[in-house]
Amino acid sequence: MRQRSTQGGFTLLEVLIALTLMAVLSMLSWRALDSTARSSEYLQAHASDTMALLRVFGQVESDLAQHAGNDVLPAGTTDGDKSRAVNVLPRGVHWQAPRLSIVRAVPEGGWQEVVWQLEAGRLMRAAGLPAVTLPLPEALDAETMIDGVSAFNLRVWLPGQGWSSTTSATSQQARGVEIALSMAGSGESFRKVVVLP
Repeated sequence: MRQRSTQGGFTLLEVLIALTLMAVLSMLSWRALDSTARSSEYLQAHASDTMALLRVFGQVESDLAQHAGNDVLPAGTTDGDKSRAVNVLPRGVHWQAPRLSIVRAVPEGGWQEVVWQLEAGRLMRAAGLPAVTLPLPEALDAETMIDGVSAFNLRVWLPGQGWSSTTSATSQQARGVEIALSMAGSGESFRKVVVLP
């Protein structure tokens, strides 16, 4: 009589079960990797938008912090189109939606006009050549600072009254400015408050 072999192996059923488990694990791993890649793309796109917003708000704050005071632009001088002027803002800062014009100091000495303006969904910044006499050269050659902007607004902080739109504000001097940007794609609004010197 022949002896049975004691050599072991996998049955067909065991192999099929192992293959099924490996297929399920492979599918789960693929979905996890796909989800991670999509999240990374989303975060990368939003990180660049966030960096662009930070650059815009930082530049607006820098421009406003260096605005010309009463000693530079005394009453009676011509510092541009006074029809755009709002009496609650310091001399050298003018707002007429959606345009912000600032006469500011430049590091090399002198003054220049800087204009922030919303045009066709793009927030543009133009800077004139520095000069030491009025009228200053006009701000030309605007460059796009950020795309996809649906609104560009400004409010002022008046001591004892709080936030006010520039059109409804009294003749009291503003102590702060709030710049607000609304993004067209996401509908989100972003704000930056700048304390005026």
